[in-house]
Amino acid sequence: MDKMLEKFEGSILGLSIGDALGMPTEWFTKEEIAEKYGLIDNFVDPKNKFNGILKAGQYTDDTDQTIAILNSFDEKGFNNKIFIEELIKWYNNDPVGMGPTSTKAIEKLIDGDTTGCDSRTCGSSMRVGPLGLFYFGEYEKLKEITIKATKLTHNNDEAIAGALSIAFFVAESVNNVKSEKSIKRCAKFIEDVSYDFSEKIIRITDLNSANEAYELFNTGLPAIECVPSAIATFLRTDTFKDGMISCVNAGGDTDSMGSMYGAIAGAYYGVSNIPENWVSGIQNKDLLVDLSKKLYKLRFKK
Repeated sequence: MDKMLEKFEGSILGLSIGDALGMPTEWFTKEEIAEKYGLIDNFVDPKNKFNGILKAGQYTDDTDQTIAILNSFDEKGFNNKIFIEELIKWYNNDPVGMGPTSTKAIEKLIDGDTTGCDSRTCGSSMRVGPLGLFYFGEYEKLKEITIKATKLTHNNDEAIAGALSIAFFVAESVNNVKSEKSIKRCAKFIEDVSYDFSEKIIRITDLNSANEAYELFNTGLPAIECVPSAIATFLRTDTFKDGMISCVNAGGDTDSMGSMYGAIAGAYYGVSNIPENWVSGIQNKDLLVDLSKKLYKLRFKK
């Protein structure tokens, strides 16, 4: 397989796998996860009320909104108008687990209002992986596009900075970059959007493990908590599997943690370094592979 295609498939499948692995543990504490499941290292049916109707290997709104982004590219690149249409189409299909911010923001989009909601949550950060894939190496363009796509639903400086951080690290991973320099470059990339968020990113340099990140930043719904934790997990683990298991057992917003980590790590390690049982067990695997190939062909004019 072409090296870049392997990265594109790795990122999209990695995001979805992280979503599905983290779905059953969402909103449990680390201790509750250990008590109810032991160690999550494969897809299991949920025991939480939030995702109770889903089954092992199924994903949530994190992947649904990522698919909406993937369907919003044309021959010129990402198209915000198409994205609005895709979000409304998704909303009209009665999706499972749609968060309150996305619900309110899409209802505003239906009314023609594109100003989004003032929400600090990670609802945009979890879906922007494809933007990092497509615009890798074009950081100013990546910044412009990510901000516009985020503001449609999450018009808040911390939410925007979180989305920019994830998109940045996906782009770095496509370029095989995994280093301390990336932390400083990311902080610089977002500091004009949220200085407080850039300071959080810089603090990753002081950490020796993913668990230290979870203690320092927390793993809750606000982007300023779970985004630095997901990035730190990537930088402080050595394999896709180890980082993913760490994320989905950390407690808190585990499906989004898994999604964001998976988008970054999948782009770095490639699909061949994701456990086969995870790849084969994910919901709509063939669709996700097809969307990855479509994005790859658009990006490289294949």
